[in-house]
Amino acid sequence: MTVIVALLGLICLIVIHELGHMLTAKALGVRVPEFGVGFGPPLVKKKIGQTVYSFRIILLGGFARMAGMGDGAEGPDTYYAKAAWRRALIILAGPVANILAAVAILAGVYMFQGVADVKPVVRAVERGSMAQEVGIRAGDRIVGLDSDRVRTWAGFERQMSGREPGEKVSVTVLRGGSQKTFEGELGADPEAKDRALVGVRPEVETTTYGPLESVGLSVQRCGEITVRLGVFVGQLVTGEKDLYENVTGPVGIATVGSTAVNQGFFLPLLALISLNLALFNLFPILPLDGGHLFFIAAEKVLGRPVSEQTMGKIAAFGLVLVLALFLFATYADLSKIFTGQPFIPE
Repeated sequence: MTVIVALLGLICLIVIHELGHMLTAKALGVRVPEFGVGFGPPLVKKKIGQTVYSFRIILLGGFARMAGMGDGAEGPDTYYAKAAWRRALIILAGPVANILAAVAILAGVYMFQGVADVKPVVRAVERGSMAQEVGIRAGDRIVGLDSDRVRTWAGFERQMSGREPGEKVSVTVLRGGSQKTFEGELGADPEAKDRALVGVRPEVETTTYGPLESVGLSVQRCGEITVRLGVFVGQLVTGEKDLYENVTGPVGIATVGSTAVNQGFFLPLLALISLNLALFNLFPILPLDGGHLFFIAAEKVLGRPVSEQTMGKIAAFGLVLVLALFLFATYADLSKIFTGQPFIPE
C-alpha cells in the first residue's frame, strides 16, 4: 500500500507539471487537443470542450498535446502561431507549477505537521545501557562528550559516529544547575551490533508556523535546495560525486517514497522530488522544457525560427540521452536492491 501511495504522489507531480502547460496554453489562446495521464493505450477517454482527457495504462508520465506541436496543424490557435514570449510562458509553466507545488507542500508541512527540533536533553534511558549503568537520568541535558562540547543533538550524534561498542567515554550533563560527568563503556545497538550507543533518547519539540511565515520558510528552503542541487550537479560533472551512487530512477524513488510514507516524511520528500522535476526539466536539452526555451531564445537571436529538421535531429539526440539516463538509473536502482546498497548515500 505504501508503494501505491508513493507512486500516486509521483503521478500527481507529473500531472501538476502538465496542467501548468495546458492551463497556460489555453489562457494564451493555444488549443490543446488532448491531456493524458500515463502512456500507452487509453483506459478511459472523455472529451470536455475542445480537449480529450485520457487515462492510460502505463502510469509513468503524462502529456498536454498542443495544436501545432508535431501534428502539422495550422491556424491562429496553434502553438507556433503564437509570439515567442507566449510560447516561452507556456513552456515555463510546467516547471513553475512544480516549483509552486513544492512551496505549497512545504508550507503545509510547516503549518500543520510542524518542524521537529531534537534537543540534547534526555527524554528516556534505555534499559541495560551505559547511560543506565552510570546513572544518567531523564531530564539531564548533555553538554559534553569526552573533551568536546555538545550544543545540539545533531552535534552529539556526529561526535558519536565512528565510535565502537566497548569504547570508554565520558558524558557530561547539566542537572539541577550543576554539571556532572559520567564515565563508562559504550553499548551496542541491538539492531546493528557494530554501532555504539550511550543509550539515551532525546526530547523532540515540534513547532508549527502561521500561513505567511510558513510560505516564507518554504520559499527560503526551496532556494537552499536549489543551490545545493546546482552544487551537486557540478560535483557530478567534475567527477567529485559518483553518478552510479547518487543517481536514482523510478524504482529507487518508489522504494524511498514507500519508506518515507512509513516513517512520516513523505510530504517533504514529495516537495524535494517536485523541485527536482522542475529543475531537471529546465536543462537545455530537447525534448525537455529547457530545450524548447533554448530554441525560442535562438529564434530571437537569429531573427527566424530554427528549422524543423534541425530541431528534429537535436530532439532525437536529446531523447536518446534522456532514455540512456533513465535506463542507467533503473540499472543502478536494481543493482542496489540486489547488493543491499542504500538508494541515498550516507
